[in-house]
Amino acid sequence: MAGILIFAETDAGAILPNFWEQVAAARTLAPQLGSVSVAALGWQIKTDEALRSGAEAVYVLEDERLTEPWPDAHLSALESLCHELHPAMIVMPRTTLGMEVAARLAFRLGGALAQDAMTLQLADDALTITRPVAGGAASATVRLNRAPWIVVPRSGAFTPAEPGAEASAKVVSVQPSISDAALKTRCVSRARQEGETISLERARVIISGGRGLDGPEPFQLLHRIADAIGGAVGASRPPCDSGWVPTSYQIGLTGKMVSPEVYIAVGISGATQHTTGCSSARTIVAINTDKDAPIFRMATYGVVGDWKEVLPAFHAALADRG
Repeated sequence: MAGILIFAETDAGAILPNFWEQVAAARTLAPQLGSVSVAALGWQIKTDEALRSGAEAVYVLEDERLTEPWPDAHLSALESLCHELHPAMIVMPRTTLGMEVAARLAFRLGGALAQDAMTLQLADDALTITRPVAGGAASATVRLNRAPWIVVPRSGAFTPAEPGAEASAKVVSVQPSISDAALKTRCVSRARQEGETISLERARVIISGGRGLDGPEPFQLLHRIADAIGGAVGASRPPCDSGWVPTSYQIGLTGKMVSPEVYIAVGISGATQHTTGCSSARTIVAINTDKDAPIFRMATYGVVGDWKEVLPAFHAALADRG
């Protein structure tokens, strides 16, 4: 086994933004494991970004059955490619699809799974990673002796790589090996859930509300602010449990893991259940009336005050700036 394979997940043919974090993770071990390749799975794939990733080759696997994020089809196609290429490490995206396929792929290939990896180190033919435990309050060091290693980098742990100026990779079209008998899941209907036009996982700015907002109405102001700054609206668990906002807004251990550039927490105390989901944010701004709230311990900037005074002033300032 040699080399590194990056699974590039696509949505409507476009490679997801967290691809560049996968590239950064792969580059840390490329000098030891060898060349980096990309496997782009989907339909009518736009390969421009992958071609500028510095990879040696981009394997394009197109099939209409790969249009939807169903794990069975992606697992079948990716497993077949891995049997052909024999990579020592496969880097997966930290998405619902990526994490499910990663676990099943590790079993199929007889390898080892490294979920939520924050660091990667190779020595004595073993991969050592660090990963968060106890809701992010501590980290554990894990040694994985058996290759291939299927690695899912933790969101925000690796600074996204920069695309190259030129497309240097060669494109290799591969007919995906997908058995209809292996497809256990199919789409029977579609329904659009109320939520943001910008997904939380992709948003560069997120403003989230907690129990301190005291009801659903204040989230309308959060939406107006998010629209003004090109961001998305999230929430801690209590507002979702109370029905103030849809569960799709929830960030935390039982919700979504996000890594925006700016995370604004309004009326959120900072329980571990929530902060685990936003701890990868580059900048955290906390607004809370309780100066001793745990959220201030991890905040880059803090405002001790009533959101009813702070947010309208913030929104007005945004409006003045146009």
